[in-house]
Amino acid sequence: MDNEKESVFLSDNMMTTACIIAVCASLMTIFLVRTVDDKFIMFEDILKLVTICCTYVAYKRFSWDVTKGLMGGVLFCLMYQEAHLVLEQLWGKEDFDTYLIIGVQGSIYLAAAGMSFIMTIIITINHFIINYAKKGNPENVILNRMAIVYKIVVTLVMIIANGKLTFAKTILWENGLRYITDIAIILLIISIESKMDSFKVLREELLKQKKERRKSK
Repeated sequence: MDNEKESVFLSDNMMTTACIIAVCASLMTIFLVRTVDDKFIMFEDILKLVTICCTYVAYKRFSWDVTKGLMGGVLFCLMYQEAHLVLEQLWGKEDFDTYLIIGVQGSIYLAAAGMSFIMTIIITINHFIINYAKKGNPENVILNRMAIVYKIVVTLVMIIANGKLTFAKTILWENGLRYITDIAIILLIISIESKMDSFKVLREELLKQKKERRKSK
């Protein structure tokens, strides 16, 4: 239990750092996509940026319910963006043919993108099991921690493979920054969920001590 309480996810510095990285990477992405004709892409990035900031402020200043709702919103935003990347952009007919022509790097990139999407689904579903189920199991945070380790590895593979693809540098930077943003967001969410879990454990311990004191009287 002591080792669990010393988890890196319980550090306020970890949470603040993840939030700063997510905000900085989002701002840089918005700067890169400002000239793109599709304004909905800009809207997605701005929405994600605003929700990240609101989630952090809600955790620091407001109730858990507000924070949980915002975290769910961020995760849905991530799922939508990754689904759009995997299903529409990467696995669309023309792009899929392009990646096959590129060869090994393109195949690795496609596989990593699909795996990243699956991990985001797992983390999103688990988030709702932890926070919204009538009898949510706080121990499910462990599954999120496992999923985030896999997602970090997959993201590194995507960034490396992305850098080897023969596309415009703006697109490469834009994609790379999005991956970094997503990882930082998930670190922020897992940190908050871990703290919520830790408070549940602390509350149970305090109630147990209170009952024992009553019995001793």
